[in-house]
Amino acid sequence: MNLCYLALSRFQCTIQLAGCNFNCRGCFSPARFETGVVVPVESIVEHIPPGRRVVIAGGEPTLQAEELLKLLLLLRGRRVILSTNGYFLSDQVVKRLSGFKVHIDLKAYTGSIHREYTGWSNLPVMEAIERLHRHSVDFEVETVLVPGVVDSPEIGRVAEFLASISRTISLRIIRYVPVNGFSRRPTEEELAVTVALAQEYLSCVTTSAEVRNHPARSMKIFF
Repeated sequence: MNLCYLALSRFQCTIQLAGCNFNCRGCFSPARFETGVVVPVESIVEHIPPGRRVVIAGGEPTLQAEELLKLLLLLRGRRVILSTNGYFLSDQVVKRLSGFKVHIDLKAYTGSIHREYTGWSNLPVMEAIERLHRHSVDFEVETVLVPGVVDSPEIGRVAEFLASISRTISLRIIRYVPVNGFSRRPTEEELAVTVALAQEYLSCVTTSAEVRNHPARSMKIFF
């Protein structure tokens, strides 16, 4: 398995896999590059202490679908969250996600905005969301409020799309953290307006000040 690193804290272990198909503007994650270390899945599992919640992130974990499914099999029975852009969540993969939590990113609803932001179409992602719902997988949709790129009206369109599947789908709106001068951090007022707009369509809308792939006080393990 192509691994960037493990991050261990008192309560959580994050498995940060290397490589991503998206080329998101303003991305801060070092795992977006394919420069990881190949580590046997069994060795990764051996480094996870009992009782820790496990987050599998990237990069994009589903680029390594065969190894990912093997990892999930070995982790069954633990509290596991799979963080994914959803592009490669086929029926075959989704059917094996029962019992796990999935966080799926929908960067934008409008096709041209999504392609400009990531370099890829959003249609497979939207189909993956419908697929997760159809197979009754426990999942949450995440979208990032990026002023001037993915703004409040666009996130309103994301919420409207999700509501067309089910009003009970959970949406987490994340405030963008500025990187390399790309956009700026949304204000509290902008976030509040965006949340209120999304709540017109969905019954469960939450926010996060920023995305963290692992807790602040953690120890990274490099292989």
